[in-house]
Amino acid sequence: MLILGGLLFYHVSLSKQLPLWDALSYTQKAKNFWNAVHQFRWFEPQTWFSPLNIEPTTRPPGTILMSYPFGFSDNTHGFFFRSIFIPIVLFVSALWIIAKPYCITLKDQWLLVTLCLAFATLPLFYHFEPSIDTSLSSPTHWGLVDNFIASVAALAAALVVRGVQQASINLTFSGSIASTFCFFVKPSGGLVMIAIFLVWAIYGIVRNKSEQNPLFHKYLISSLFRFLAVYAIGLLLSLTSNYFSVSNMIYGTKAIEILKQESNISLKDLITQIHISFGWHWLALISLTCIFSFLEIVKQSNRNFIKALPVDLISALGVLLIGLWFWLVKTDQSQIRYFYPFALICIVLLFPRIKVVCSKISGNYFAIMMASLVIPMLLLSFLLLNNSPPISLQRILGINLTSGSLFFANEVQQGKLLIEYSKKVKRDLNVYALVNNYSSEIFGGVGYYEKILYPNSNSFTVKLPVNWINSSTFRFSEMISTDYLLLEPIESSLLATIILANVQVPDFASETELFRAWLSTTDYDSAGIAIESQTSLRLLKVIDRVKFDAALNQLRGKYKWRKTFLDANPVKWIDAETVKTLIAGSDTAFQDIRFGDDFILLGAFNTLTDDGLTIELVWQSLKEQPLKYTNFVHILDLSKNIIGQADYEQDAAKLVVPKGKIWHDVIKIPVDKLKGAKTIGLGLYIPKPDKTLIVLTADRGVRDWDNQRLIFKLDKN
Repeated sequence: MLILGGLLFYHVSLSKQLPLWDALSYTQKAKNFWNAVHQFRWFEPQTWFSPLNIEPTTRPPGTILMSYPFGFSDNTHGFFFRSIFIPIVLFVSALWIIAKPYCITLKDQWLLVTLCLAFATLPLFYHFEPSIDTSLSSPTHWGLVDNFIASVAALAAALVVRGVQQASINLTFSGSIASTFCFFVKPSGGLVMIAIFLVWAIYGIVRNKSEQNPLFHKYLISSLFRFLAVYAIGLLLSLTSNYFSVSNMIYGTKAIEILKQESNISLKDLITQIHISFGWHWLALISLTCIFSFLEIVKQSNRNFIKALPVDLISALGVLLIGLWFWLVKTDQSQIRYFYPFALICIVLLFPRIKVVCSKISGNYFAIMMASLVIPMLLLSFLLLNNSPPISLQRILGINLTSGSLFFANEVQQGKLLIEYSKKVKRDLNVYALVNNYSSEIFGGVGYYEKILYPNSNSFTVKLPVNWINSSTFRFSEMISTDYLLLEPIESSLLATIILANVQVPDFASETELFRAWLSTTDYDSAGIAIESQTSLRLLKVIDRVKFDAALNQLRGKYKWRKTFLDANPVKWIDAETVKTLIAGSDTAFQDIRFGDDFILLGAFNTLTDDGLTIELVWQSLKEQPLKYTNFVHILDLSKNIIGQADYEQDAAKLVVPKGKIWHDVIKIPVDKLKGAKTIGLGLYIPKPDKTLIVLTADRGVRDWDNQRLIFKLDKN
């Protein structure tokens, strides 16, 4: 294990990779935590803090014990090394703990050592840097916590099983703490807690029924109370913190919904995920062990049923079903890493049986078996001793040992140049990325990591059409308001032409390809954009927002889009004839209302349905000006108290519009925000540099706030 740790650290030391995706948020969590620790003073209550409330609150503090347990550092090597090696150590420890009582002879001990080292080569532990080679596609990479929570769950299972076997309250108590700790690594740790308690209960009930021992009965009662106490404390701390706030729960639920909606995984992809996570050789060994064990149980039919009951197989099956349900039904098939904790618990539960079955092999067959168990570790050691391990052998073993790769060096430099420019212009820059792949994430990670290290320094942030809150689609308002566009251009003009020729855009994947094709081939000058830099990624600077807005709306009119896209990008700019049609049936009391000398509300109407409220407003500019105001939309109760808001910017890009320009706003308010609502208040404001507000005055209609808020009742038609 020490040799393995040394080899792993050597490969980590070669890496120039910055944290990616989730690893960035774990880095930010650790940075903010250690900043709070350094500011903490015992006798200054204002410096006290809860780790669960440290931003980002979606990441619990248990991740810090793996990412940066000894203080924050801008060197990521320790973080990446721990994310690989600590899970291996914990998993091997769990295997050793649960199987050690079955080792009586020296032969048994050597077999246990060999089996532990063999299972330490499970492919899921060995996925390093993202690779440009698609054949080395990985479900994880270093810097993630999925293997960490899985190994802690495995250790918890080993401790509670040994606790039952030895009637040890201390071991069981330690197992309950370890399982609760999983909840502070990822929210899915709550399901791990249920699985561990289920394992302990099955083992405890079966042994209690078979022995009827008063002392063991006392152990069960005492351990049950400890389990419940530890779980209650863990849940109480979480539920009373920002970690389990309503907003975080809504975000998590919505993210899973969107992930499931937009996932398109084939059976081949599913099989590949299984291979690169567990390896067919280990799945075959475990399956054969279970089969032989069942055959052995059948032969023992003359024994008492309770004594012959395969408690380990039953427990493993229960945990397996929980894990498969969570992975394949509750979350998404493309994310097999969500299944890892339950898979490792199953392996730990079955490990003593695997050891016993293997120990029954004798003679030359035993030597052959031992040699076959050593081969995976020898192959892995051979690969780790090479700076450039053979790709073919990595594919066979289902691992990815890419480290020190220079494939994305140009994208890193591209990101650093943009940071330099942001410092030159002395403001943070916004980049809208059309794709979310390794190269774009590496580019975006450069800006994000700079902001984590130096929060007061200028950098850039990347926005995606995927935001995990709303259904994924390209939003014109976000694209127009950004400083830059980032895409992986389609080099083949023929392929781009074929994509652009298809007028049907049925899903988000088609949208992505269409925008890539358009931005790869369109006339940049007429679209108001220009190439800023080019690697495998093309960075386009938005030069003229008016031109770009016109080009996007022209593109919109050429294709047949799905409803999600159309809802996100309603036709904003309209003509006088369209206005007449829109406001024909609206209340004249809400027509032609002037707001200062800036805008006129040509018409307003709303529709209340079972799903919520839709408000439609038609505005006209009374002069040439940028649309820099915010429309406030207040949801009011009977006493006109604000019980909710649906404020929105006039225009995210703050476009300069000519006098007489007309636009149509559509505001949707979900039904859950309308409880107790009687009226709606509308108005326009803009913040001043001194943080006061300029609020425009309406010239007529039902108003309050010194005529600054227009009031209308909810329409039930």
